[in-house]
Amino acid sequence: MEAQSKNEPLQTPPVDGTDDREARSKFWIAVCTHSRSEKKIGITLSKLGIENYIPVQSVIKQWSDRKKKMDIVVIPNIVFVHLRDNDISIIRQYSLIKKIISLPGQKEPARIPSEQIDKLKFMLEESTSPVRFRTVNFKKHDTVKVIRGNLKGLTGTVERISEKKSLLIVSIDLLGGATVEIDTAYLEILNDPS
Repeated sequence: MEAQSKNEPLQTPPVDGTDDREARSKFWIAVCTHSRSEKKIGITLSKLGIENYIPVQSVIKQWSDRKKKMDIVVIPNIVFVHLRDNDISIIRQYSLIKKIISLPGQKEPARIPSEQIDKLKFMLEESTSPVRFRTVNFKKHDTVKVIRGNLKGLTGTVERISEKKSLLIVSIDLLGGATVEIDTAYLEILNDPS
């Protein structure tokens, strides 16, 4: 084994076979796009190797003479981007991105927990009811878990609508929350808000 000379810098081995750039942690942010340009931004970012997520749901549109299956963007003008700090400067240069969303009074992009993105993906993939996104601040209600059906295991917040149905909300703290109507019998309360 050769001794390292005093003038040579120490070589740090990659973490689990990754280089320094890969070893830094990624996080989710939301970017605001120009109208109807979410998919163009997604394609551009994907070509650059930057992971992104556009919440869409397949729905059947009914016209008087026909039906058509369409992918509808659930949160218009928003693309979620999974990146590292040094990737932010790359996405700032695209004219279709109006702004990177930050918390009020802050300049840094607001980071969105991966768990919230995962829940939104799960809801959109598994729900048989239409998912809508509400852009309002929600008051704290019961935190629940879906105990049966396609959405089994999903947790979220409930806003009661009637005795038979509840509105399940999966929050994206920064923007609001995705909602789906679900039978109250499928829910189990995880906490008591009182």
